[in-house]
Amino acid sequence: MEDTRLLFSSQAIADEDDYDINLSKVEIPVKYGSFSSLESGTLLDIEPNLNNYDDYDNNNENEQIKELSTEVPQGRHLGVFSTMVLFICRMVGSGIFATPSSILVNCGGNATLFLGVWIIAALVALSGLYLFLEFGSWLPRSGGKKNFLEQAYNKPKLMMSVSFGLFSVLTGLAMSNSIIFGKYVSSILDIQNLLYSRYISISLIVTVIIIHGFSVKTGVRIQNFLGGLKFILIFLICATGFYSMFFYDNSNENNLILWKDFQYDSELSLSSLASAFINAFFCFSGWDSVHAVSSEIKNPNRTLKLAGPMSLFICFICYLMMNLAYLKVLTYEEIKEAGPLVGSVLFIKLFGDTIGGKLMSLSIILSSISNVFIVLYGISRMNQEIFREGYLPFSKYLVKNWPTGAPFPSLLIGGLLSISWLVFLPPAGKSFDYLVNMEGYGNQFFLLLISIGIFIFRREQQYATASIRCPNMCVWTIILVSMYLLIAPFIGNQDINSVGHFPPYQVTALLLVYTGFLYWFITFYLTPKIFCYKLIRKVVIQKDGLSTTEWIHNYN
Repeated sequence: MEDTRLLFSSQAIADEDDYDINLSKVEIPVKYGSFSSLESGTLLDIEPNLNNYDDYDNNNENEQIKELSTEVPQGRHLGVFSTMVLFICRMVGSGIFATPSSILVNCGGNATLFLGVWIIAALVALSGLYLFLEFGSWLPRSGGKKNFLEQAYNKPKLMMSVSFGLFSVLTGLAMSNSIIFGKYVSSILDIQNLLYSRYISISLIVTVIIIHGFSVKTGVRIQNFLGGLKFILIFLICATGFYSMFFYDNSNENNLILWKDFQYDSELSLSSLASAFINAFFCFSGWDSVHAVSSEIKNPNRTLKLAGPMSLFICFICYLMMNLAYLKVLTYEEIKEAGPLVGSVLFIKLFGDTIGGKLMSLSIILSSISNVFIVLYGISRMNQEIFREGYLPFSKYLVKNWPTGAPFPSLLIGGLLSISWLVFLPPAGKSFDYLVNMEGYGNQFFLLLISIGIFIFRREQQYATASIRCPNMCVWTIILVSMYLLIAPFIGNQDINSVGHFPPYQVTALLLVYTGFLYWFITFYLTPKIFCYKLIRKVVIQKDGLSTTEWIHNYN
């Protein structure tokens, strides 16, 4: 299906792959044309003094560009159910079966503090969801955090766009759930060699890359199928919690639900509590990922407003029941020793080795597969949006929907980075917690900026009203919690924040943020000043209607 759009061009040069656009008027055919690759704050920002063109009334053209900016070649194909599948499959992954051990240990073994951390994480996730819903109502197109940060922080020019873009690509990883997949498959098959667990994790990532990279429809169908199975898993989790609370008898054991003191060997500190919260918040992390594919959602404002809160509520009930089961059935020593396999230990104790150890572990494996599908799907779309900006090296090759209409190059980058981390991190120890904390810390840094940015953006849009508004109390909640989480990890023993030869996770995350800033400073600020040129934006329309940006050196 083709739609003829009025674009800006003084010259349209058609070659085998695309069209080059410079400013004047020409009609060209575009399939689902999109300008969402252009910096969100300035949809078409080209130096006027360096291009010869006549003055014109561009109001109509800008409206057309804004219409184009919400569309992508894949079209809008995600309804309420598919969006809920994205939310729930992204949130209910391996986290609830892997992180409770480290969370309880970091809470000093105190059940009240443990449950309190989960409740606060859910409230912050809800606050963040409504923050994103408000920003998303202004910008109903793919990009998510990238678009929000660009709108709020447009000075210095391109700094936020480039810095966050590079950070997002470098941390667009699907490792945590693939690690759990490898561990649980190894457990079922009774494989003791840790290297084989790593190979199993890598094989899952490669398989998902192939499926998503060569067929959008097939990938989404598999996601929806696994999402349906995940709803069954959620029911089983809730039933497990109900059974544990009212029917399971462990009167002869230490019941952690009634335990109000701290364990004698615990190292409770501000840093450990921050790590506990980041791990719990990680389990809700899907609330902020669906906006990355807004351009593929039907009526995104209405759909996200319905699907987001409903999905978050379902996940919270699921997590609450599961955590109560952990506290009721297992002792502190069992939870601590189990580590990422705490879910398997719980099911074995409840239902025996055959049902609990095999069938329930299989459900955890399916949950991990579903989550990897969802994560890599979102990563590929976010990476493609960033490559469309043309900021990073080789962007014009990595942005393409190649070879079969899916963003395979963007997907491949996320997959290869995930595999690289799996190869270099130690196969045993705290690698899983390190990865979760590193990703969570960097995301918390940008979430703080987005929270402050909503006030900046509201002031600039004071004469307009958003269709969805986030309460100020929710915004301030995110700001205060984020500030605590960014400061607390530097307080106390840093050995618990490290793994192998890697620095503490918060240092690694900040180094990645700094790498993005340094790349912007050298490429887009310092080098043009030294060599006396200006970077001019050139809009390029691909054959499938996908708009991209290339940066031209102009020495005039």
